[in-house]
Amino acid sequence: MINSAITLSIRPKWPEISDHYAVWSQGREIGRIRHALDASGADRSWEWFVLIPMGLPAWASGAAQDRDTAIRAFSTAWGRLLKETRPERMQRAWELHGAAQSRAAAMASPSVAES
Repeated sequence: MINSAITLSIRPKWPEISDHYAVWSQGREIGRIRHALDASGADRSWEWFVLIPMGLPAWASGAAQDRDTAIRAFSTAWGRLLKETRPERMQRAWELHGAAQSRAAAMASPSVAES
């Protein structure tokens, strides 16, 4: 039997900022879970969203009353996205993401001609 379980890793996006998490799967950042930006007080709600380089349906983001509920909702949406997206479409999104990262890295580093 093939194990088709989805493994997500949730870790702080930035060490100095609490309550803002990056969601990772298979070595790629795929989304965020955080306190809602416009919320205040002890009962602030949480927002979650899938964040990959392709058009996403409305159900790929949402809000929840607490972090654990947001994590479960994110996991459900991610599983649905994987199920409903053709593998070649997902692969193309990752290729575009890799190209954009390479371009950004090249722009951030000084060129050989400048040194």
